[in-house]
Amino acid sequence: MGAALARVRRRLGWRGTALLACGVPWVVYGAGLVTTTREGIVRATVALSGLWALPGWGVVWMCCGVLACVAAARPSGRDMWGFAVAAAPPLIWTLAYVAAAVRGEYRAAWASVPLLLAPVLLLLVVAEVTGRRRRICTCERGRPGGR
Repeated sequence: MGAALARVRRRLGWRGTALLACGVPWVVYGAGLVTTTREGIVRATVALSGLWALPGWGVVWMCCGVLACVAAARPSGRDMWGFAVAAAPPLIWTLAYVAAAVRGEYRAAWASVPLLLAPVLLLLVVAEVTGRRRRICTCERGRPGGR
C-alpha cells in the first residue's frame, strides 16, 4: 500500500496534489449544498440564489471539483485550466459573502471570507512556484560553472 501511494504521489506532484486537495472537498461541499439547507449559507449567498437555486450552485461546486481532479492527473503545464476551475467556486462565493455583509443581508458573512480565499491563495502559490521552468543547479548538470 505504501509503495502504491508513493507512486501516485510522484505521478501527481505538487500541482496535482493541490488540485486534488481542492477537487475532492469541492465535490463533497457541493453535495452538501444539494442535499441540505443551511440557513447561514442561504443568507450569505442571497446574491447568487437570485441567479440560480442553491442546489444548482452545489452542482457547480461538484463539477468544478471533478474537473480539478481530472486536471490533477494531467502533466504539469497542461493543467493550468484546473487551477482556474478549482479557484472559481470559492471566488464566486467570496463575492456573494462580501455582498451579503455589505448590504446587511447577513452581517456575519465577512467572517467566512478568509476561509474562502485561503484555498484560492494556496492554489495561486502552488501554480506560481511549480509553474516555472525547472532550474538545474550546477551540481545536477555535472559540470563546473553550470555550463
